[in-house]
Amino acid sequence: MIAVVDVFSSFMFNRFFIGFSEVFTDRQPGDVNPVEIFYQSKLAGLETRVTVLIIALALVSIVAVTIFLLYQKNWKSQSLLMQKNEEIEKQQRSNDEIMQMLEQKKREIEQQSFELYETSTELKWQTENALRLYDEVEQQKQEMTDSIVYAKRIQTVLLPERTFINEILNDYFVLFQPRDIVSGDFYWVSAKTGKTVVAVADCTGHGVPGAFMSIMGITFLNAIVQPDNLHADIILNLLRKQVIKALKQTGKDLENKDGMDMALCIIDWENARIEYAGANIPLILLRSTPTSPDELIEVCADRMPIGIYATATRPFTRHSVPIMSGDSIYMFSDGYCDQFGGEDLKKFKKKNLKKLLSEIHTLSMTEQKKRLKQNLDHWRGDLPQVDDILMLGIKI
Repeated sequence: MIAVVDVFSSFMFNRFFIGFSEVFTDRQPGDVNPVEIFYQSKLAGLETRVTVLIIALALVSIVAVTIFLLYQKNWKSQSLLMQKNEEIEKQQRSNDEIMQMLEQKKREIEQQSFELYETSTELKWQTENALRLYDEVEQQKQEMTDSIVYAKRIQTVLLPERTFINEILNDYFVLFQPRDIVSGDFYWVSAKTGKTVVAVADCTGHGVPGAFMSIMGITFLNAIVQPDNLHADIILNLLRKQVIKALKQTGKDLENKDGMDMALCIIDWENARIEYAGANIPLILLRSTPTSPDELIEVCADRMPIGIYATATRPFTRHSVPIMSGDSIYMFSDGYCDQFGGEDLKKFKKKNLKKLLSEIHTLSMTEQKKRLKQNLDHWRGDLPQVDDILMLGIKI
């Protein structure tokens, strides 16, 4: 810049000096002015310097622009590099955070693995202990089952032998199907002074408790039924007294109300009559005559059990029913009627049982038992048996 100013100043001075010499010098036209020649040579040199200077300035400008462009490009590269560095640092921080999270998860997994190991060890111990207890329970169950099976043998021995029944009854059936191994239902048959005493009983409960009650009932009947008191109502009255005494029943609240239902009939073959008394179990008689081929007679029982009850002082009712050859009599517990089944999963009910007996009573007792068993199985299907089942039929 200083050089440019210097050149410009010299140029202006020369022009001023030449003009001044022309004014104040007395020169004729066509004369050569030495001063002008001197300064023209100077001016030519100055123009050369200006040209060089311009070229230099152009080169400097080019270099400056080039440097600026390079700087700008370098600045952009630096900016991109800084941006990349920031992204890398950000990614690094993110990676560090991920690594911290992974380390945390690793510690959590290790803790969970340890807890799972402890839990697995505990479960293994509990499983082994449960299996041991299961084996003990199974062993106890087997021992109890063996005991109950042996109790069934005792109960079976107490029931009337079939050979004995065959001697005093010509045509009969016993449908006896305990719900469990032993039964709370029982039947009892005896012969006294030319008469046959038959009883069907349904004790409170089933299984072992019912079996205890049945053994007690059989034992009392064996002692009570004697020729001097051979009346159905008297037998039930005496049996009720024995049950109340044995169970120490007083009628107070909250004490046990155990007992049994029973139908008892005495068949007088010589006089063709049946004497019957019942505690909640009726007597069904079916008869075929020319005028009434399917006559059904139901002799109702007293609505009270053999045991403590509000009407325990009231005597049982004695019924006397004439019989004919070919008559069929039936006594049964409520197990058959109370069995659930059918399409609607309802109880079979007594009215359906009486209808079934009316349809089959002319068949032999063996065939009747078969039909009753088939009907029960078909009605029940896959449902469990709900109660002990007992039915006794006799053909007169």
